[in-house]
Amino acid sequence: MVHGFTFALPSRRRLWAAISLVLFLWLGGALLSSAADYGTTPSQPQAQLGPHPFDYPERVEYVASWNGIPLASAKIQAAPSVVDGKSLYEVKVSAQTWRYLDPIWKMRDTVESLFDAGSVYPRRFIFRQRENRKSVDTTANFDPGAQKWIVRRQNGNKVQNSEFIAPRTFDPISATYWARTLDFKVGDSIQLEVFGGKSFYRVILNVVGREKVAVKAGEFDAYKIVPQVFNLSKSGLAEKVREATVWISADDARMPVKINSKVTIGSVSIEMVRKSAGAL
Repeated sequence: MVHGFTFALPSRRRLWAAISLVLFLWLGGALLSSAADYGTTPSQPQAQLGPHPFDYPERVEYVASWNGIPLASAKIQAAPSVVDGKSLYEVKVSAQTWRYLDPIWKMRDTVESLFDAGSVYPRRFIFRQRENRKSVDTTANFDPGAQKWIVRRQNGNKVQNSEFIAPRTFDPISATYWARTLDFKVGDSIQLEVFGGKSFYRVILNVVGREKVAVKAGEFDAYKIVPQVFNLSKSGLAEKVREATVWISADDARMPVKINSKVTIGSVSIEMVRKSAGAL
């Protein structure tokens, strides 16, 4: 019951899939020398932007609503880092449902990513799921020499260790930081492969237009992008993201400002509400 009426929540997996799309498309980070160096296969050659805007820490906040009803928020913090003398980027994301939903669905999920500032090769990806009684921790370390992911997944008291040879994959965060370096053009179709800690996906970003979009954070000239997500493994959840549209700012920041995604009943809308500088 909310404000005097009852509603049925959308599938939790569909809602998280929509929020995950925000995490994937929160595009930022360091320049990549060329898309081909990391095995991506854009359908058209992609030009690179000039110097990136992430030499300083940033904070970005989003709010997710279902049919106009606020459900969850996501906060993203990013900053350059130096580890063992190497220049890296560190990104931390937290997503949580609003407290009025806690009695029926309590989500407090976090994602962390560490990747090379120059090549955008991933180093470490951590996904901590806290959803009602569910507690799953996934830590995926990428070995650049062996070109493989080394994964530890703990579901309650059960621990599973696995390895995946995957030389052409990003984690969701490093993927977004690579994508933001591209100089989008209407008509572009950009393809890459992503490892989410358990499953592999092929993601295609189709740039279909350019238009003005207004959100709480302001009005933006933005590229309109229709993403396609395909499972590359049996455990994938690509079907949970359907008929999504993403608006990305057309300035050098390439900031996702709004996302709409249909769910079982109605749609989920995610909008940027605040962007500021600040340390992790």
